[in-house]
Amino acid sequence: MASVTPGTGGTIKSTTAEGQAHEILSFISLKQLSEVTNPGQVTNVLTSHDQQALLFSGTYQFSVTQAIDGSGNLTLSVNPYLVGAGFQEGTGGTFKGNTPEKYALEVLMHLQNLERNPSLNPSSRNYVTGTYNSDTGLYQGSFSLPVIFNLDAGSGNVNYGADPYLL
Repeated sequence: MASVTPGTGGTIKSTTAEGQAHEILSFISLKQLSEVTNPGQVTNVLTSHDQQALLFSGTYQFSVTQAIDGSGNLTLSVNPYLVGAGFQEGTGGTFKGNTPEKYALEVLMHLQNLERNPSLNPSSRNYVTGTYNSDTGLYQGSFSLPVIFNLDAGSGNVNYGADPYLL
């Protein structure tokens, strides 16, 4: 389990990076359905839950602006496309992205970094992929994250949650 700190007062509540990825990608998927929050009808995040395989999978694509800061470091900044999504990053959390799109790419890149660490990923799982193409200005990839699935007998609600895979 890749422990992280959710921002106080933030939209995303999970205390694992895997859970935060599940939450933020689901959040974006829901906001993309509304003409109010997604007036351009952009579908840069496509998701699906496979109940049989216990997987939350999909693809993502974010338009980014590339720059070099005053110290010579390459920076990528996500260009948001959702409007008035009601997202709050919170304060004091691990991730600082102040829009859902920025937050999502930060979490996904964090998972990619953790997956490369053999001590945190001894099974060498590669559930998150991503590449940046400087010619097109797109950072895109895919994810296939394990989930826990259950039915709440009291309410009848179907619940999905991330099943942490990193140590």
